[in-house]
Amino acid sequence: MPGLAKAAVSKSGAILLGENFTVDGHHPRPVRVVTHIHSDHITGLERSVRECMLVVGTGYTMELLDIMGYRIPDYKRLPLDYGKPVEILGERVTLVQSRHIVGSAQVEVEGRGYRVGYTGDFKMPGTPPMTGLDVLVIDATYGSPHLQRRWTDWEVMAMLLALVEESLKVGPVTIYGYNGKIQEIMAELRIRGVREAFIADPRTVRMARVAERYYGVSLEPLIAGYEAREPAVVFRHTSEFENRREQGTRILLTGWELKAPVVKVDEKTYRVSFSDHATFKEVIEYVEEAKPKAVIVDSVRGSHAGITAKYIERILGIPSESTVITS
Repeated sequence: MPGLAKAAVSKSGAILLGENFTVDGHHPRPVRVVTHIHSDHITGLERSVRECMLVVGTGYTMELLDIMGYRIPDYKRLPLDYGKPVEILGERVTLVQSRHIVGSAQVEVEGRGYRVGYTGDFKMPGTPPMTGLDVLVIDATYGSPHLQRRWTDWEVMAMLLALVEESLKVGPVTIYGYNGKIQEIMAELRIRGVREAFIADPRTVRMARVAERYYGVSLEPLIAGYEAREPAVVFRHTSEFENRREQGTRILLTGWELKAPVVKVDEKTYRVSFSDHATFKEVIEYVEEAKPKAVIVDSVRGSHAGITAKYIERILGIPSESTVITS
């Protein structure tokens, strides 16, 4: 495949672009790029901070990493704006906006005779495909047609809004999600007219302050706390869902709910099918529009990546694989 030597996925999940860049995982290269703050994309970051020459990400991502407790020395941190290329060690790196969470980015690396890129996590619409690449490394969290959701994000958002508004009439609501997804839902609810107080732990509130600037919306009233006795919306991490029994309505945001947009678990508990990842159809649409010369499907984080690769090759006629390197 043309340019394939300049792009690869390691067994540890590091995306290797060009000659100098390791993305979303540690590898012995001079520059570590972080596409966003989710745990499977900051693997080995402490080691990269120690061993790499630079750590690159959007300014928003750098702020969120600070809040999460990562200490990146000023002389090693390189915050980049979207669409502003920088030359490092003879290669140009550009961060391209993606629709996923606060600060998330795609990565494009250009050197002598090659251009390669990595989508990171994304969903569509809202993520501009990178075109003219020799090799595209793409996320495929939902890598099989049988995982295709039969509804749109907008339908889910409308049903979530209705559920939150009705539930607030009788008491507090607790929404469980991952960092990034929580802040996105905060913004979406405020935009749609929910005015009750938002309550979250202090770190989540600090992240929400970053999200206010990213989304351009005020999240006030926003309170650092843990409990709500009056009608309010409490936000907690997904990991707390099984461990707590709050008063009022409980809502779990999950992209793995494929039965219906909203599923009632019991009298006060619901699962809402909300994901920040592209559906199988959207992955194929991205590749079709991007028209790279070759595709590598990320099989470390993805599900059924081999199916995606075969589909791209047979239906779109673009050479594609989902293998990882072991070194």
